[in-house]
Amino acid sequence: MRGGRWIVAIGAWTACVGAISAAGIGKMEDVRSALLESTARRSPAGSPAASPSPSASGAAPRVLTSPGGSVIAHCEREMVWVEWLSPADGFRVQDATQGPAKESHVTFKTDGREVRLVVRCTDTGPTVDVTLG
Repeated sequence: MRGGRWIVAIGAWTACVGAISAAGIGKMEDVRSALLESTARRSPAGSPAASPSPSASGAAPRVLTSPGGSVIAHCEREMVWVEWLSPADGFRVQDATQGPAKESHVTFKTDGREVRLVVRCTDTGPTVDVTLG
């Protein structure tokens, strides 16, 4: 019976840590969005506010998928940021450059198989080139 209490305690602790982490991540995204909005709307006195392209000011994050896994990326000032990596079942992240950069490289690997992603920004937002190896 005593071991069962530990399992319940560990489970409760894990759930609390997960909830706190999720709440914190959500708040950070709210702060980031507010900062981007405030800087994108500001223009020098007397000049009209420009309407920036998605790649210049920060397009909404996009999920990009491959057989080896998925990434969530966004573009900001023509630079790509990979915010999140998720390997497919059986794969692991072998290497990743998350940015900011002109292009980001991600390699998902499993026994005998490798999937390489190159993420870049275009006028429509982040895109991915996938190479199977």
